[in-house]
Amino acid sequence: VAKAQHDDVYKHKHPDLEFGVSGGVVYNFTEKETAPGIHVHLIKTVSKSDKIGLGFGYEAIFDEHRHNSASIILRYRPIDHLSFNIAPGISWLSTEQNSKKPSLHTEAMYEWEFGNFHLGPLVGIAFNSEDFHGSLGLHLAIGF
Repeated sequence: VAKAQHDDVYKHKHPDLEFGVSGGVVYNFTEKETAPGIHVHLIKTVSKSDKIGLGFGYEAIFDEHRHNSASIILRYRPIDHLSFNIAPGISWLSTEQNSKKPSLHTEAMYEWEFGNFHLGPLVGIAFNSEDFHGSLGLHLAIGF
């Protein structure tokens, strides 16, 4: 009983809604190029345990083709500060007509929390039938 009371007193509650922005360097393994990239998302916590969230995301890579992606995000937070996202979606190139393809993005983040602000490193991998890229960057989010 004492342990359960201790856990209740010190259990951290994450905000129900998170708006996040990540920026960093993207390496396209297919094209052997490096470019800056940005990712934005809105995720809602959907479990009582605070571990699962659902949301939407958008990614842009500022290379010569201008890679884009829109996705549905499933977030899993196994422990405080550590999150994993898996995001199936659609990718396309701004420079080409009819370039839409199914894609999958995965991310891992470690976040330090300052009130409702989260900040930390991010690593990600994404692919579709013609593209495979990895990213390393910084994640900044606000919860409300």
